[in-house]
Amino acid sequence: MPRRGPNIYKRKDGRWEARYISRYEDGKAKYGYLYGHTYGEAKALRDEALRRLHQPKPSGEKCLGTVGEVCGLWLDEMRFSVKASTYARYRGIVEGHILPRLGKLLCHRCDGTAVNGFARDLLEAGGRDGVGLSPKTVTDVLCVLKSVIGYGRGCGYVFGFTDNIRLPPRNAKPASVLSADNRTTLERILMDSGDLTSLGVLLCLFTGLRIGELCGLRWEDVDTTAATVRVERTVERIAETDPRAKARTKLIVDKPKTRSSVREIPLPGFLGRRIEGFERKDGCYLMTGTPEPLEPNRMYMRYKSLLKKHGLEGYSFHALRHTFATRCVEMGFDVKSLSEILGHANVSTTLGVYVHPTLEQKRSQMERLCPECGEMI
Repeated sequence: MPRRGPNIYKRKDGRWEARYISRYEDGKAKYGYLYGHTYGEAKALRDEALRRLHQPKPSGEKCLGTVGEVCGLWLDEMRFSVKASTYARYRGIVEGHILPRLGKLLCHRCDGTAVNGFARDLLEAGGRDGVGLSPKTVTDVLCVLKSVIGYGRGCGYVFGFTDNIRLPPRNAKPASVLSADNRTTLERILMDSGDLTSLGVLLCLFTGLRIGELCGLRWEDVDTTAATVRVERTVERIAETDPRAKARTKLIVDKPKTRSSVREIPLPGFLGRRIEGFERKDGCYLMTGTPEPLEPNRMYMRYKSLLKKHGLEGYSFHALRHTFATRCVEMGFDVKSLSEILGHANVSTTLGVYVHPTLEQKRSQMERLCPECGEMI
C-alpha cells in the first residue's frame, strides 16, 4: 500500500485512508479510520477529527476521562510538532511506563500523591525483570507526564492537585574521560591506521562530534581547502511508530539535536591533511563512501573492538567528546568558542556537563596564589 503523508495511505481500491489515534484502552492505542477519494479529502477529514479531539472545552465545562485518553491526544499533538526521534522517545515512555500503571486512572484522581507513588514504583521496580529505573529515567518519565497533564488541562480535563510532584534526586556519575596516557596511546594507534573507522574516531577525538553526527557527515560537508567540517544532519535508529511496519525499528537521517548543533567546525591542520588522503566521493557519506549512512550502533561496535584490541576498554564513545572538551579547557580555549564547536546553546552546558578539570589542573591553578609580597607564608 503506497504511502503519502503522515498516516495517509492509498488503498488498492483507489481510495485514500487516513488513520489517527482516537483513544487508548488497556494501554493500547485504538485507531480511527477515515476515507476519501483524494489525498486532500482524506487529510481534511483526519485534521477535522483531530481538531474535535483536541478542542478545549468551553469555560466552566468539565471533561472527565482517563490518563490514557489524554496521553493519546497529547501524542497526536506531539507527532506533528517534534522530531521523529523525539516523538518515538515520548511514545516509548508513554506506552512503556505511563499507560501500564496510570492509563486507566481517572484524571481527577491523578494528583501529586498518585504521581509520587508512581515515581517510587518506577525507582524500585520499573525496569525489566523488576529492576528499578535510574533517577534520570524516572525524571524523564515524570517530565512527560507533567506535559501530558498540562495539555489535558488545556483541553478541559480535570486533574487533581499536582504542584507537589517531586522529582527524584539525581547523583550524577562522573563523566568518562580518557587519561592523558590512554589518550596519547589512542592517538598513536589512530594515526598509524588508515581505515575509515580510525578516521572517524580521530575526528570525534579532535572535534567533539557526536556519534550520530559523525555517521551523518557527507563528503560535501568537508572542505579540506578551508579545513572545516559542516554538521547538518544526524543518523539514529528509533522505534517504529507505524503499526503496519514489519520492523520494530528504523534508521533515520534527521536534523541535529538542536538548532545550535548545526555548525561549522574548524579542523586542526593535520586532520584536514589526513582526510585529503582518502578518496573523495561527493554524494556519499564519509564513513561508508556510499549513498547509505553507517549505522551508529555499527560504528560503536567498531570503536569498542578497536579499544579491546589495544587494551583500552572501559570508555564509551561519548568519552571522546568529554575528552575533547576537557582537554580544550585545560589548554586555555575560549569557552564561548568551545561551546559553539560542541554545538551547545549556552556556555553553562559546556562548563557543567563536559568540562572536568583534573587534580593536576586544579593544583596548577592553586599554585598561582601567593602573597603579594612574593614571600612564602
